[in-house]
Amino acid sequence: MTQTDSGRPAPVEVRCLGPEGRVALSQFRQRRMVHAYLLTGARGLGKRTLARALAGALFCMSPDGPCGKCEPCLHLDQNPDVLTLYADDGKTIGVERVREVLRAVAQHSFGSGYRVVLIEPVERMTPQAQNCLLKALEEPAAQVVFLLMAHEPSAALGTIASRCARVKLTPWPDDLLRETLTGQGYDAQAVQEALPLAAGNIGLALELLNDSHQRGDVQAFVSEALGLSTDAAAVGLSTRLKEERDSAEEYLVALEQAIHRALLVRTGLLPPRAVEHLGQVWRWAAQNAPVAEINDLLCAVFDTRRRRAAQVNWQANLDRLMMKLLEEQTKWQQSLV
Repeated sequence: MTQTDSGRPAPVEVRCLGPEGRVALSQFRQRRMVHAYLLTGARGLGKRTLARALAGALFCMSPDGPCGKCEPCLHLDQNPDVLTLYADDGKTIGVERVREVLRAVAQHSFGSGYRVVLIEPVERMTPQAQNCLLKALEEPAAQVVFLLMAHEPSAALGTIASRCARVKLTPWPDDLLRETLTGQGYDAQAVQEALPLAAGNIGLALELLNDSHQRGDVQAFVSEALGLSTDAAAVGLSTRLKEERDSAEEYLVALEQAIHRALLVRTGLLPPRAVEHLGQVWRWAAQNAPVAEINDLLCAVFDTRRRRAAQVNWQANLDRLMMKLLEEQTKWQQSLV
């Protein structure tokens, strides 16, 4: 278990930060942070957890916070000096929401003097919203810190990214993930079974451990999508997503994560066992397929998700994605014969 500098056990949020996050946390504890940070990494790696911990460190009553026990830590969500712009509803973050937050941070703080703005994900901000934020980053107000989070780093305007300190979250080593999860009270055997599926993703590991029934449905979809072998199967899966539009984002995110794991295996960043639960074709692809082909499929899923959010040709894009998956997998299957 990670401990604070004083030797006391660290709160759960701090233990879950990972090595990159602890470097940034040290800067916040010492009040040596810059005015803006861009936290990047795949969905589920802990960007929001890190952002909340960084914000908490500024208001915690302990010098090695966040302690998770003092009044400011316990009521961080109600702190008027912590402003959030989240797109959890799947909608975009428009320019008016950004202007409202900027007006708020331009006023005097309610407490210690610091104000923190959390924005997630940056890719859900409209171009006008990003340009509005850019002006604030170019002329930063005193004691205001922006914590921007992006699943896809390229989604942020280059001018915004260049004005932020980058904190890239990467997949956790299995030993650290196992220690963290068992330290939170999860069954050791369940954790061991989740590790290959999570592939270093703390958020995915928690989902697997906390909601096995729901994840079973999602994993069944991923297995079908990554095992397509006929036109009829591709059309059937596409039709199912059209009919279950409310669940489509979750399914597509899981599909994207599975393909991303295969890409990480192919490039040597994850061990082969990270895809051992996938079918024979994808186990072969993770060892032999051209990196460009796997990456093209990853981009195809991301583009489908992006167009879904933008309400652009949803049905046609689903059909195109499934047929692309079928085409590549059929080609790889032939390489196995």
